[in-house]
This record gives sequence, structure tokens and C-alpha cells, in this order.
Amino acid sequence: MSQASIFIVEDELIEAEDIRQTLEKQGYTVAGSARSGESVLELLTTIHPDLVLMDIHLAGILDGIDTAGKIRNLYHLPVIFLTAYADEITLGRAKYTEPYGYVLKPFDERELHSAIEMALYKHRMEERSKENERTIRILANAIPDAVMLLDKDRNIISQNDAMARRLGLDYTRSQQGCACPFDQNGMFPSLELKIQEITSSGRPIRFEEKSGNEWFEISLILIPGLEGRNPRIFVQFHDITAYKRFEEQLKKEGITRIEHNMEQFQILNDQIRNPLQAIMGYVNLDCVHYRDRILEQIGLINNLVSRLDQGWVESDKVRRFLLVRYRSASDDFAPDDVSVPSPGEKSKGV
Repeated sequence: MSQASIFIVEDELIEAEDIRQTLEKQGYTVAGSARSGESVLELLTTIHPDLVLMDIHLAGILDGIDTAGKIRNLYHLPVIFLTAYADEITLGRAKYTEPYGYVLKPFDERELHSAIEMALYKHRMEERSKENERTIRILANAIPDAVMLLDKDRNIISQNDAMARRLGLDYTRSQQGCACPFDQNGMFPSLELKIQEITSSGRPIRFEEKSGNEWFEISLILIPGLEGRNPRIFVQFHDITAYKRFEEQLKKEGITRIEHNMEQFQILNDQIRNPLQAIMGYVNLDCVHYRDRILEQIGLINNLVSRLDQGWVESDKVRRFLLVRYRSASDDFAPDDVSVPSPGEKSKGV
């Protein structure tokens, strides 16, 4: 049996007692009762029932409909109307309080039980859904990226605070079908075309784009609806400005360092090979007895210099690759093809 607690609001004492006995027989706990709307609103500050059974016509200034609206706004409790009145005007007023049920007097015990159980279940599911939404929003705000969810007509379904700041939109207002302003507030006009593309192809899209001094990697993912209807589009803006600046700095420093190394290779070639050539001349003239040993050592040194030549060649390859790779991406960065002296013909051997 259910152990849910129920508060009774009924101005007729005999009927209130009859309802209490019925609820207790069905296994519910009666949290209390009141005869007027003013009384129940005061009691609910200290009593926390799971559900309120509300008669529409009450003693006091507030009727059951007005009281139910205040209970919904203040305490977020489910309310079931229990009344003998079912005219269109009364029902029209009652529906705006979003009641969880409406049971007519004289009520059938099974009908009342079913209405209570359905209301409790619906309320639990709504609370769980709200909690899930709060959790998702907390997680979405825990990341620095700006994210949002759009419908197929590019109306905003949901967004995190980072995206709201970027769009300049209030979160509550954006929940009411506000169209995403792609052409203003720092957004990219090309994003609208990308959304049309992903809606047609269904394939995820990722691209980079610059806005002012900022760079973003933008990802779009299509989320199909039930049976392929009402698809939604997840949009994520990942700030890569720091990465782009680091990449640019690395490109500049990398090419500068390589060109410096190539100059050093050339200097070493000249400073080593020129003396070697002089030594070779002396050996051929005066050092007949030690000629073989000296030539052996010269050969070792020459092999070392050949390795310097290879380093120069490989550095030149890397330098040329960087210039070709990045010149078009950053014209203000790419230097002219600075001429670095090659090892020259003498680098091929002494």
C-alpha cells in the first residue's frame, strides 16, 4: 500500500472526515486538513505533504482554484480538485492552475485512488525530469565551450550560460522559440549554411572560423527525433585562439631557428674544410713518412663534415615545407624566401 501523505482542503467537516477515512483505508497518510485557502497556505510552511486534495468552494476569501495556483507557485505540490461543480466556467478557471486531476463528488473510492496514484506518478516523473534538466545544465555550464541545441528551424531549444553571453540572449527568453541570430553578436553568418548542410546530409560537421581576434572550432551534430521526426542540432563553439597564437609563434620561431642552424652548418663546413685542404697540401709535399696516418685522420674528419652537409640538407627541407605550408595561412607572418647559403661545391668532399 502507498504511504504517500495527503493534505485535505474541505470546508465541510463531515465530508472532510469521510475523505480522511477513505484515504487511510487505502493506505495513505493524512498530513492534515484545512477549511480555507488562507489556512492551508499557512500550514504548508511547516507541513510537507506529497499531494493536496482541494475542494473548489471554500470558506474564506480564496477559493480552491486561487489557492491551488498559489500552492503550485509557492510549494510545487500536485493538486487534485475534488468538487461537485463541473461547469465550463469553473473548469476553464481550474485548468490554468495545471491540476493533476479532477474528481467529482460524490466520488467513487477506486476513482479517487486511481486519480491520486496517477497524480503522484506524474509529479515524480516531472520532478525527475526537472532534476535531469538541472543536472544537464550544471554539466553544460561546467565546460567553457559555448553550446546550444536548435530545432530544424534554428530556434533555440536550450543553451548554456557561455552561449547566452555570446548571443546576448536571456536564457528564459531563449526557451520560448527565439531564433538564433547568426548574423550578429559575434556569431558567424556561415553557420546558417552549415546548419542547412547538416540537415540535408545528416553527417557531423566541424570547421574553424575567425571572429575578430578570436578563433573557434565549431562542431555541429544532428540528433534525430523519434521515428526521424523533429531533428535537433547540437552546436558547440570551442575557443582555439590560444592554440592558434601558439601555433603562429611556433612557426615563426621554428623557421628562424632552422635558418640559424643552416648558417652554422655552413660556417662549420668552411672552418673545417679550408684547413683540411691546407693540410692535404703539406702532406703531399713534406710528410711522406706520416702521409697514410694523416690521410686516415683527414678521412674521419671529412666524414664528420659530410654529416654536417646532410644536416643542412634536411634542415632546408623542413624550412621549405614550413614556408609552403604556412605562407598562405598567414601572409603577415611568412617571411620572404630568405636566401641561406648552401654548403657549396666544396662541401662535397676535400
